[in-house]
Amino acid sequence: MEHVHAEHVAADPDRVFAALADPESLAQFVPQLTSIRQRDGDRVEVEARYEGRTQSGEAYFRASEDERKVEWGSDAGYHGWMQVVEDGDGSMLTLSLHTTHVEHADHDVAATLDAIRRLVEASV
Repeated sequence: MEHVHAEHVAADPDRVFAALADPESLAQFVPQLTSIRQRDGDRVEVEARYEGRTQSGEAYFRASEDERKVEWGSDAGYHGWMQVVEDGDGSMLTLSLHTTHVEHADHDVAATLDAIRRLVEASV
């Protein structure tokens, strides 16, 4: 199932992208992430909490400065991306998430995006 949401962020697009493009600091902005550790190449070790359970695993994480886009995914089929574009006096942040798990309702993805927006605005 694909979930796509977008929100205006009251911050410069380059600064928003810079905040999201560093995998090790991304856990500050995505509420479910408890840690991300850079491995070799584009591989990361991820720990997250969903529905009261801690889950960990390996994934890829790629950041494209030209597109202001970050992409991630796991071998289990979970993947997504965030992209930042100019939007008036700030940015438009779009979050797309593809998951095979039914429990990831659309409103949960929207709530995550809203939390990211608030935390990014507060830090940049």
